[in-house]
Amino acid sequence: MPWIWMLPAAGAVILWAVSLGRVLCSSSPSCMLLSSPFLSSRRGDRMSRSVLLALAHPDDESMFFTPTILFLKSKGHNIHILCMSQGNADGLGNIRKEELYLACATLKIPAEHVEVLDHPELQDGFHEKWNHGLLAELTMAQAQLWDIDTIVTFDSHGISGHPNHSDVHHGIWLVQLCCLAFLEQL
Repeated sequence: MPWIWMLPAAGAVILWAVSLGRVLCSSSPSCMLLSSPFLSSRRGDRMSRSVLLALAHPDDESMFFTPTILFLKSKGHNIHILCMSQGNADGLGNIRKEELYLACATLKIPAEHVEVLDHPELQDGFHEKWNHGLLAELTMAQAQLWDIDTIVTFDSHGISGHPNHSDVHHGIWLVQLCCLAFLEQL
């Protein structure tokens, strides 16, 4: 029976592969296809980007995006994290928030590159419907503050099917629509 512990490990590897594949290869609006210069590992003339990872809850960075974070950091990009809630569905929001900061420290993301929101209209829960316009507004404000040029988030199914994850996807989709409308006016 020593092999029985390998089943959860294999499941974790499969979840990691699916997560990375969806982020890098999805054609959904908020999971952009990455261009070859962005993926390039050239050292001399490489453009470093400021990448915003838009999350719903603390632990999303570890459960779904760690491979993406490590890949982007290996290419020299600056990672910023905007977490839309403290993940307080079970009353553990402050603990989960601290765990997010610890995970980011482990991933070598500076604390000043991490923002965890506690907005009354964005509370964690399977039955909580988040306002996509509010998500877009909060994301755009943080993106301007950090001078973000790339946003990465969940696919339209929220990777795990959590409705808060899907809402973040749709909020980011609105950010993209706003940016396109702005560019058309120029």
